[in-house]
Amino acid sequence: MRSLSMNTPDVERFFWKEALLFAVMALVGFGLILAISVDGHDPELGVPGLLKARLPILAIAVLAFAIGRYLPLERMRPFVLPAFGVGLLLCLLPHFFSGRNGAQRWIHAFGFSFQPVELLKVLTVLATADLVVRFRRYSGEFKRGLLPVLVPGILAFLFLVLQPDLGHAFFLLVVAGLLAVQMGIRPKHGLILSLGAFSLLGLGLLLFSHARHRLAAFLGEPNLQLHRGMRAIDEGGLFGLGPGEGFYQVGYLAEAQNDFILAIIGNEFGLFGTLLVIGLFALLFWAAMRIAVSAASDWEFLIVLGLSLNLVLQACFNILGVLQLIPEKGINLPFLSAGGSNLVFALASVGILANIADRAVRSAEEEGRAICQS
Repeated sequence: MRSLSMNTPDVERFFWKEALLFAVMALVGFGLILAISVDGHDPELGVPGLLKARLPILAIAVLAFAIGRYLPLERMRPFVLPAFGVGLLLCLLPHFFSGRNGAQRWIHAFGFSFQPVELLKVLTVLATADLVVRFRRYSGEFKRGLLPVLVPGILAFLFLVLQPDLGHAFFLLVVAGLLAVQMGIRPKHGLILSLGAFSLLGLGLLLFSHARHRLAAFLGEPNLQLHRGMRAIDEGGLFGLGPGEGFYQVGYLAEAQNDFILAIIGNEFGLFGTLLVIGLFALLFWAAMRIAVSAASDWEFLIVLGLSLNLVLQACFNILGVLQLIPEKGINLPFLSAGGSNLVFALASVGILANIADRAVRSAEEEGRAICQS
């Protein structure tokens, strides 16, 4: 399944883990600066109030990172599929709460808001990776090989469409499909997979008017939100207006702190800041891939691949959507958007990646001691 060498030196393994953590810490720090820039203008909140409000979220996110870092993955593997089922059920709970922007995606309890789709992103990767390993001996068959592996992605798609959340529904379907390809499917099965995805996309456009409106805005005249987003980026120029100096976040650009945080980056930090963010995500992905090829097992390799795709593809879809290179999908920019659920499970994912990197080093050390003793 893995084509690159497994004989990665321990020093190199350590370096790429530290590179991964550096990229993530830089993105989280930048996200805090952006939060101050966007919400610090609120006279009722101010910078001290904003920091006080963000501290509980940061504390929970750091705790999630620690849990992912020290989670006994192999011992937890038998519980992955049941946990995925719980994640699906949690995606039904928002129907009992009030919707936002025409969708029902949040669970509100004890003063906090929680988006179960963020948990489902992680669980879909873990479940699909487990099934790929289980069914890879049937990789040449559709019914006994490819179809069972796609079940988590298909179920996640169906449950998210009910919210409706087409952006994340197709996103998870793409990630699950990319993991399924790792089992080595036949070209004709890949064609069936592609045709099925395009058919679901067409069905989604027929059933949901907001999806058609977004596609129309992409193909035709951009709507006001997209126009203002591009204008904010254009006005930022090369080095931007400076932190807190823009005005687009003061009610002028809707969802400035979430889907369109890139417009604020371009406006206040310019092309330089935008390229810095893209570079940090590129470093994150490359470091994750170096960790993946050193993973102690195929299941862990697939986990690293899937979780890193989760983070980087989210960033790609968000950036390309704001820049009007693809239809805007309503997906946050990991570590930088204001969503607390996204930050918590993004850092949990990074914790799991660091966990697997540590396990790879320990596995290599044990193998080396065994060779020396023999």
